[in-house]
Amino acid sequence: MSVTIIGTVAFDSIHTPFGTHDRILGGSATYAGTAASIFSPVHLVSIVGADFHQEYLDYFSARGISTEGIFCSPGQTFHWKGAYSGDMNQATTLQTDLNVLLEFDPQVPASAASSRIVILGNIDPSLQRRAVAQFKHPELVILDSMNFWIQSQKDSLLETLQLIDVFILNDQEIKLLTGEDNLIRAIPRVMTMGPKRVIVKKGEHGAIMYNGSEFFAVPAMPLDQVVDPTGAGDSFAGGIAGYLAGQPVLDESAFRSAVLIGTLVASFTVQDFSLNRLKLIDKTSLLEAVAQFNRLTQMEAICL
Repeated sequence: MSVTIIGTVAFDSIHTPFGTHDRILGGSATYAGTAASIFSPVHLVSIVGADFHQEYLDYFSARGISTEGIFCSPGQTFHWKGAYSGDMNQATTLQTDLNVLLEFDPQVPASAASSRIVILGNIDPSLQRRAVAQFKHPELVILDSMNFWIQSQKDSLLETLQLIDVFILNDQEIKLLTGEDNLIRAIPRVMTMGPKRVIVKKGEHGAIMYNGSEFFAVPAMPLDQVVDPTGAGDSFAGGIAGYLAGQPVLDESAFRSAVLIGTLVASFTVQDFSLNRLKLIDKTSLLEAVAQFNRLTQMEAICL
């Protein structure tokens, strides 16, 4: 069963304490699609400019990622420039060139309209609604958003929340959306806005999920070095969607496993720039990471 991702395919210029890279492959759909393709076929719906390299489209195709929904415009590809320092948890945006993204009108190809799972990536909420209306009967619609849309188009975002099943956002974004400083109080408030399930990314502190009645938390994999956090959240969402697309039943057990898988996929992403580490992951390396995670979290029975 396939996953369709609507979002950005872009060029990123990144500076971290580990180096500077100009105009490397990035974008929310790129990271999420690469992660999801570990498990299932993927369709991307996006827009790029005439400056976008054919080698990147070939890369997508080689991973089983359909580029039929990527429209090529005569302009320049969306470009983001950012820098990380200190604890690497937050990027400082230095430059944003929307370019052809300003004319993005998502068109879902017929081959993708029957996808089991849809990810609405970090784009204008009105475009998210326009895209989701083009699918037949997706079993699961996942929404990713960010503080920019919460601050600038909150009413439009709230309208989109009525159409989705799973809302993924980080701890700062959920506090901004709800006005609630306590995360455990904020998450149920988001549930009243429409989603059936909320997953909160907490960076180096892992992730927490709420299904309306109970919480589930996963710690992050301990890393001694974070090279580039760009795309970690998108990889997290893509890993979740790709894993779920291959499960016979989307029950609570499947979601819990998916959150763990997404967390581990994101832990690979941050170990190098762009897709350099992410694209090397396969199911074997993930199974090894799961085994390592189990050793880290397993406890013997406690007697008091």
